[in-house]
Amino acid sequence: MSHPPVIEKINTRKRVVALTFNIANGSRVPIRMLSLLRQLGITQATFFLTGMWVRAHPAIARRIRRMGYEIASHGHQHQNYTEHSNKWIEKEVYAARKAIHKATGVWTQMLRTPSGDLDARVVRKLLRLKQTIVHWDTDSLDWKYKHIPTIVSRVVPKAHPGAIILLHACDPWTQSLTALPLIVNGLKHKGYNFVTVSQLLTEAEPGLSRYRKG
Repeated sequence: MSHPPVIEKINTRKRVVALTFNIANGSRVPIRMLSLLRQLGITQATFFLTGMWVRAHPAIARRIRRMGYEIASHGHQHQNYTEHSNKWIEKEVYAARKAIHKATGVWTQMLRTPSGDLDARVVRKLLRLKQTIVHWDTDSLDWKYKHIPTIVSRVVPKAHPGAIILLHACDPWTQSLTALPLIVNGLKHKGYNFVTVSQLLTEAEPGLSRYRKG
């Protein structure tokens, strides 16, 4: 079925959610996050990677691929798209795709803009570039808060079938590592299973999936 221009969640009755991780900086937290996901038994998740990060850490990007996780684009540089021209956006999209493909063999079609920065013009441009634009509707704010119960409380009580959950695996935010087991165990206790964003899209049922118009 067709999907809205900017996907924030999926309308489904199945108890499935997508854990998504943005990576734009560092190597220590990303490596530890991958090990932690394995320990927690999470085999399905989606990683949004910037092209510049992949260029700096191709071995970690390849490890993400080898572990079976979905790889998507977080742009090339971590800059707001609304502050740049359409020509710049096009160069960014292709630069990120090229860098990710060189390291992992994956040609990305799914994109999350840096900081989730969007407006109607950017959405139109990205759609013309045939990008599937993925936002989120459950934001852990794990980059902002160091108080672990605050991070967990922004996810577990608010989770719902079809949620796209925003997390990070970036240096120096080690609080993401501490919060993740509590989030995963809390969601498992509520009966949720974990899927990639692409898998989540296949679960969409008739109805209004929530999205941003820009």
